[in-house]
Order: sequence, then structure tokens, then C-alpha cells
Amino acid sequence: MNEGQQEEKGKQQRFIELDILRGFAILFMIILHLLWDLDYFGILPLNTNLYSLNLIVPVIFFLLVGICQAVNNNRYQNQPKKMYLRSIQRGLWILNLGILFTLLTAIFLPGRPILFGVLHCIGCCLILSTLLLRFKSTNIIFAALVIVTGLALGFFFTTENPNMVELAAGIHESNVAAHTIDYFPILPWFGVCLLGITLGNILYKDNKRRFPLPDLSHYKPTKPFSWLGQHSLAIYLVHQPIIAGCLTLILWF
Repeated sequence: MNEGQQEEKGKQQRFIELDILRGFAILFMIILHLLWDLDYFGILPLNTNLYSLNLIVPVIFFLLVGICQAVNNNRYQNQPKKMYLRSIQRGLWILNLGILFTLLTAIFLPGRPILFGVLHCIGCCLILSTLLLRFKSTNIIFAALVIVTGLALGFFFTTENPNMVELAAGIHESNVAAHTIDYFPILPWFGVCLLGITLGNILYKDNKRRFPLPDLSHYKPTKPFSWLGQHSLAIYLVHQPIIAGCLTLILWF
């Protein structure tokens, strides 16, 4: 293997623990969404306190978005323009998927459509993060500012007829959950992504794992979670239609 092939192999290396953590998060999300659908279809009434657990999933996802941005930035540190272009392209792709979800939910759930949901927000975070990746672990400062600002906006500033810019920024209705089934404004969630970039630059500095960890790829129980993590976007896109479709058929029969 020549030097160029070794370098390319290093760039393609994956840190399996990130895939596993993402896999745990996607599985937990599916379980919570299944419970939500059972409640929505009137099959199994759900204690609404359980919905508060749903906060765990997006926190993990947005942290991982930031961590992976930092890891990719370190891998392509000699080709920053290439990395930034890939990040912007992926951000636009995910943002377009979010817009598709907006159109679909406007048709099938007109009372609570997704106007600025998790896909919209992740797409914007991927694009915006390209402006701050060079600050590496000092992004902790920007993260704190964005999170505090976002929480303050959501708490002190509300409007009953927000436009898309206000929704994206975090200015929304006083009871936003009654108007949309999925809402993740850039403020404060971009701050969680920036926190992930900070962690990524600390834990995976110079594209090397900076903490001891056994080779998890040799443990069979980790493989399903790793697979889920590697295909999390596709699973996110199809899991709700599958769950809702199955429950609809059950009720119909």
C-alpha cells in the first residue's frame, strides 16, 4: 500500500463509538415515536410526562452533528475548501428533505405541519458550522452565547403569527407544540452543535481518539447499533410512515 492509499484509508476511518451512540439514539427515537403514534391513534393513551424524555434524542443528535463536523474538519485539514463544500452540500440536501417534510405534513397534518423541524435545523447547522470550524475547541464560547440567546428568545419573546425567519431564529407562538409536531429553531440548537464541535476537537484531536476504548467492532452486540447509526438518516425518513401505516392497517382491520 503506497503513501497516498494509506492517507486515503485514514480519512475514511470511522470512529465506531459515534455510530453506536447514534444507533442507540435512533432506536430510542423509534420507540418514543411508536408510543406517540399509539397515543395519537387512540390505541394506547400515554402519560404526557413521557414526552419529556424525547429531549434526550435531539441533544445526542445535535452533539454528534458537531462532533462529526470536527472530526471531518480534522481529516481534511489540508483541504479545507473540499470539506466546507461537502458540508454545505450535505446541509442543503438535508434542508431540502426538511422542506419535503413541510409539504407532506401540510397535506396530511394541516393542523400541525412541520415548518422548521429537526431536518431544517440540522441542515442549517451544517452550513453555518463551516464559518466557525476553524475556531475548534474555542467554539465553547459561541456555543454558550447561542444557547443562552436561544433560550432567552423562546422564553421572553413570543408571537402568535411568526414568519419563517422568526421561527428559524426561535421566536414562536406561546404554545408552539399545539401548532407543529416538530420544532427545532437554530437558536438554541446550533449552540448544541457548536458544543459538539468543541467536544470533537478535544476528544478526537488530530484525527486520533484521545481516550482509551477497546475495539468495539469485535463485539457482536455492537454491530446492530453501529449499522443503525450509519444509516440513521434513511431510518429517520422511513420509520414514521412505516409505523403510521402499520397502525392504520391494524385499526382498519
